[in-house]
Amino acid sequence: MALLQARVATDAQRPAFVERARTTLSQTTAVQTADGSVITLDDSRVARRLATTTAAIDASVADVDQLIAIADRAASPPFNVAQANAKLRDFAVAEETRSGSNDLFSAIGALLARLFPSAGAQLPPGSVELTLTIAGIGLLVVILAILVRGVRERIRREAVQPGAHAEAAASAAVQLAAAERAALSGDPRAALHAFYRYAILTLAERRMVRYEPSLTDRELLERASSLPQVETLRELISLHDRAWFGLKGATVEEADHARDLAERAVA
Repeated sequence: MALLQARVATDAQRPAFVERARTTLSQTTAVQTADGSVITLDDSRVARRLATTTAAIDASVADVDQLIAIADRAASPPFNVAQANAKLRDFAVAEETRSGSNDLFSAIGALLARLFPSAGAQLPPGSVELTLTIAGIGLLVVILAILVRGVRERIRREAVQPGAHAEAAASAAVQLAAAERAALSGDPRAALHAFYRYAILTLAERRMVRYEPSLTDRELLERASSLPQVETLRELISLHDRAWFGLKGATVEEADHARDLAERAVA
């Protein structure tokens, strides 16, 4: 403001305004930018160059404007420092990962060279990575084959013996006998299923539940909702569904628990 006043002042008034501007510049050690940042500045050189001529005043105004522009650029750089640091960190992590992977491949390559010294020196670049990739694909194929074979075997066991299933579903007594046989033979999954069938058929034979083979578990529980042992029956059905329709099968402890639940459900 003092520089602008000196610029338009008369010759008699100008020295006073110039001196005021020189004092202000000498005392200014920092400037606050638009975003509130404080930037340290040294205006002493501008103050020393300040004179009473119009040209000197214009030059000082230009110097002050340039200092303010430099401070604004310092407070708001044309790039995001935080983003640049984040990218540098990501690059460093990726480089460490790649280096660790290369170290693993190098170690495997050294092991192969030690096991097969005659062929180790002739391994082309990338052969270790290719070998590991092929081995991984082969292992995956073997695992998938084992899983598919296990599922097909389970379906075959349960689908190709309709006569045995029909016999086991004939009555509650047959179901109980089948459950005990399965438990003794070391088949807890079949035992659990038979205890589940035994409980339902017993309730049906006693006319405590109106049972039909097409009923879902939810519909069966709705028909048994008035029974005092409905919660026991619900726990037995939940235990059966997890073991019968899941992939892990059943344990001996779960089969024993199913026996206890079935006895409580029909008591």
